[in-house]
Amino acid sequence: MDKSSSSSSTLKDSCQENKTSLWKIRKILTEKSEGLVDFDNNSDVEQYLLKHLCKSINLVKRDPIKIKIDDYDMGYQHEVNLGYSRKSDKYYLGKIWRLKELDVGDEVGFFYDPIANNVCFSVLKQAKPISSKIKQARP
Repeated sequence: MDKSSSSSSTLKDSCQENKTSLWKIRKILTEKSEGLVDFDNNSDVEQYLLKHLCKSINLVKRDPIKIKIDDYDMGYQHEVNLGYSRKSDKYYLGKIWRLKELDVGDEVGFFYDPIANNVCFSVLKQAKPISSKIKQARP
């Protein structure tokens, strides 16, 4: 193996490790979304998002707060609600417009970026390749 392909392979591995460790909250979509995502692990949301975003977790449990979310893949920023559903006992984010484009089995990730003071969002894995999704959508 020459030096350039070895360096390229090491860089690729390093980037993959960073992508894996960066996204503190991950969610595999189990149903088609209309733009809302609820989180399975409240303690992760509290530890990795809420402690940076608001003074009191109880505030979010009473009323949703507006936060900025950066779409890492598309380069967009949106303002969304971060709230808590007493009925399901889960935190949620909504309305993230890209979730409507995703399918069951796709994995999304979130983390708090202290430099931008925002939550970041990315599609980490897609259950089906994009090209097959496009082909299926055509009549």
